[in-house]
Amino acid sequence: MKLFKGLALFAALDASCPNWATTCNAAGTLTISAHIDHFYAAVPSTIKTKLLGDLVKKDGWAEGDEDDELKKTVALSFSQLEVNGASVIRGVYTFGPSESATAEAKPTVNNVGLELATPLSYTVTCDYASSIAVKISEVGIDANPTFGGTSTTGSLDIGATLIGADYSSKKWTIGDTVTLYVADNTADSLTVSVAIESCTAYSDKDYLQNAVPISKGTCYEDQINTQILAKIDLHVSALSFDAFKYSSGGAAAYVKCQLRACIVNSDGSRDTACVAAVDANDKQARDAGDLRCLTL
Repeated sequence: MKLFKGLALFAALDASCPNWATTCNAAGTLTISAHIDHFYAAVPSTIKTKLLGDLVKKDGWAEGDEDDELKKTVALSFSQLEVNGASVIRGVYTFGPSESATAEAKPTVNNVGLELATPLSYTVTCDYASSIAVKISEVGIDANPTFGGTSTTGSLDIGATLIGADYSSKKWTIGDTVTLYVADNTADSLTVSVAIESCTAYSDKDYLQNAVPISKGTCYEDQINTQILAKIDLHVSALSFDAFKYSSGGAAAYVKCQLRACIVNSDGSRDTACVAAVDANDKQARDAGDLRCLTL
């Protein structure tokens, strides 16, 4: 499931310079399309072709769709931080010609170094929301037993799926077990741990009426036989519950879940501030006392 793109921030260019494009992909990668004038200032026509060729051969850029344009999809360097009170997963990438690709632009003649074209560099920032709301279609109606999810907020390729326990059946009836799990489809450069912070069923497709809690953190609604299936510390990533319909009019239940993605560091640890937010969510549910809580 693809969610909306992250925010790209970059230095302003001179108005006379050709346009460029950056796309913060849902997988946690960055796609750049840039003109040769974004790599060098004042490019002489006599060496332009050679400079383009060196960027392709030595820096791994591909020829773009327009003349003198290059494109590339790259991995980002990630960190997790607070921006205006919201937790954000930030990816950063700086691009420009490498030293080996600038030989033609900075030749040495009679032991004198010349600069025929000035190398440039730019930093692109992609901000991804770590708190993601996912809506997951209907439960308890005649349907194919797998539902995908769609996101209302967020930007990473992370989603939730409902699956009927009886794989041979083409429909669910009251009492069938529904399994909900979250999936992380981000790139290898971005490892995240995803927690289900809460899941709630509603009686209408706008997710507003007759809210029935399914889970909040490690706390759950036992009246619909909710069970936590996968949990590492406080990070619940899968649960099950009985399919059901609301009694009034036989309307289906529409499920909405709030997920949180925490960066996993190279040593295997999760971002501490993000873990604290998951912990606070779990504590809030326990203090409320409205749901049963899984013993840690």
